[in-house]
Amino acid sequence: MVKQVPDSQEVVIDPVTMNLNRSLTRNVTNRADENALEAALQIKDRTDAHVTVVSMGPPQAETTMIECLARGADRAILASDRFFGGADTYPTGLTLAATIKAIGKFDIIFAGEETSDSSTGHVGPGVAEFLGIDQITYASKVEYKDGFVTAERELEDGTEVVKVPTPVLVTVLLNSNVPRRQTLRRKIDAIRQGFESWDHDKVGLQPEWVGVRGSPTIVRKMRPIKEKERAAKKVDIAGIPDLVKELYQKGVIKVESD
Repeated sequence: MVKQVPDSQEVVIDPVTMNLNRSLTRNVTNRADENALEAALQIKDRTDAHVTVVSMGPPQAETTMIECLARGADRAILASDRFFGGADTYPTGLTLAATIKAIGKFDIIFAGEETSDSSTGHVGPGVAEFLGIDQITYASKVEYKDGFVTAERELEDGTEVVKVPTPVLVTVLLNSNVPRRQTLRRKIDAIRQGFESWDHDKVGLQPEWVGVRGSPTIVRKMRPIKEKERAAKKVDIAGIPDLVKELYQKGVIKVESD
């Protein structure tokens, strides 16, 4: 599972809907999802695995679909429908789970640990719950052998090693591997191959279940945070005693006696 997200330096919020305005920003592939794709491709390198990339997003997410194919994925499906717009993590997870279920049999679902535009980490585990399968979160290393996934999970106080039978969903940590680059030859082939676009009928979901209508979270109000005004003062050597006195009077520095 991958997602196209706005560049973190160019986020624009629609003042009416309170949603991200993706048409006014430069969009990129979520970095942790690149690590998730690489984890899948590494298993493909060692086995006869078939890698399908799944995403939910507007039509402009096609660039991410082509990029993933150019990195080595075999198939790309974009769940794109106006009814999917404005979804919070609940209907997003539902839509992706329904898309995966419609594809058919699978062994491992990979996802990034979280996306840079919301940082909730909800969607991967949510998809696992909708599909009724086990999940491994915050994985830094993933291996597959004889129907089992063995993964190292990075915890606050150490590393945990787990072994889980497939089917299983794995969320992969940001920077846990080095994603392979696209090649010109693969990008040309990816453009020729193209990707599939599925609407709510193809996915098999009712309009009222998805998007804004299916989201229990509603943003009522947003406001910008004012940055603190900071001023600089240039002081030469002769002015240091006066500066120290000023800082002492303002309580910035204190003098302690033995």
